[in-house]
Amino acid sequence: MSQILPQTHVDGRENTVVSNKASWQQKHIAWLAAALALPITATMTAYGVVEYGPRETVQVSQVTQELATPILASASSNAPFWREEIIQTGDGLGKLFSKLAINDLQAWDFVRTDPAARALYELSAGRAIQAKTTPDGRLLELSYLNRAGDLIQIVREGEQLRTHIAPAIAEKKTEYKTGTIHSSFYAATDAVGLPDAIAQQLIDAFEGKIDFHHSLKKGDQFSVIYETERSGGEVIRTGKILAAQFINKGQTHEVIWFEGNGATGAYYDAAGNSTAQSFLASPVKFSRISSGFSMRFHPVLFTWKSHKGIDYAAPTGTPVLSTADGVVTRVEQDSGYGKFVEVKHGDQYSTLYGHLSAYAKDLKVGQAVKQGDTLGAVGQTGRATGPHLHYEFKTNGKQVDPLTVKLPNSKPLNATQMAAFKPFANSIKQQLALLNRVELAQID
Repeated sequence: MSQILPQTHVDGRENTVVSNKASWQQKHIAWLAAALALPITATMTAYGVVEYGPRETVQVSQVTQELATPILASASSNAPFWREEIIQTGDGLGKLFSKLAINDLQAWDFVRTDPAARALYELSAGRAIQAKTTPDGRLLELSYLNRAGDLIQIVREGEQLRTHIAPAIAEKKTEYKTGTIHSSFYAATDAVGLPDAIAQQLIDAFEGKIDFHHSLKKGDQFSVIYETERSGGEVIRTGKILAAQFINKGQTHEVIWFEGNGATGAYYDAAGNSTAQSFLASPVKFSRISSGFSMRFHPVLFTWKSHKGIDYAAPTGTPVLSTADGVVTRVEQDSGYGKFVEVKHGDQYSTLYGHLSAYAKDLKVGQAVKQGDTLGAVGQTGRATGPHLHYEFKTNGKQVDPLTVKLPNSKPLNATQMAAFKPFANSIKQQLALLNRVELAQID
């Protein structure tokens, strides 16, 4: 297509379209009339118009110039597309096929009929699924990493589809999370995406120093460095905590994983003292405290009595654990405690577990037990209005509050081990401090 480009001249060349004999008013009127009378065609003509001014000889010439029309290179019609979708609650394969723009009846029939492809029906919300397709939606490859760590792939080989399932190739990563408690510990870990397994390890690491039932306050902070195994960007396994810091009511607590120089892998504080407690903080896993160590109105006797223990509300049958190594001294039943067990831990300490529904099989007086061994099951025998465990802690035969008594730790590192531990611990502390500053900067 050619275009006519205007060029205005003020010399005496030929092809003038405006007479120099007309007045400037007449020239203007004539131009307007000519413009309105022009037919609309594919060839566009533009005119140069002299501005209002002195009545001088003005001539306008018209020049036609051919312009090359650019040719756009068309994209290859065979280029494949990769798409990824995060699986939402309620998503099925049919919906995901639509989201991934898969328009392939053969592929749909295949995933519904191939026995191996049935593994794709076990989808988990929050995980990613990827598809490679042609522009018209023909499936070339479909990939999904399940929670078991298996990579499930549907691959087109020529005109046929095949299912491949194999353990994903995992890559070890070190990850870091930090959070602030606003309502509850688990709400804070959920807010920063801390895996549940790591959250539980965090509780286990600090439960000897922090009462997670009573002591957590709004504004408390935690930071944790931990191991994961990832494949295709997905976490397929979590490892152990390498280091963690917990600021509770203004006091900073730290744990560092250390092994080497004869030291068995364990958690230590910055001073090299083992954080492993000689007593578990709780004899019942995943419980809540329903009654503390204090005076209370007894719900059965209807009188105020000193409550010399801690009550852990839990469903009947929940395992009750020995909080430390020891020897069973009593396996009895009375009207108050109902079925109960008492364990002696060395010369100074003993523990009692009451209102049991049953004893552990073959449990007997004189039997040695280890920390975490099952002694019985939660119940409501004796004077109890509901299923719970009554736990008592005694020092030299006197009942004390197990949440406040200072308990002994495991032995610290020796001099040789400390020589290796100190520079390692200093490096970890610097990393935690740096990561905290980066996190605060991002929040600001």
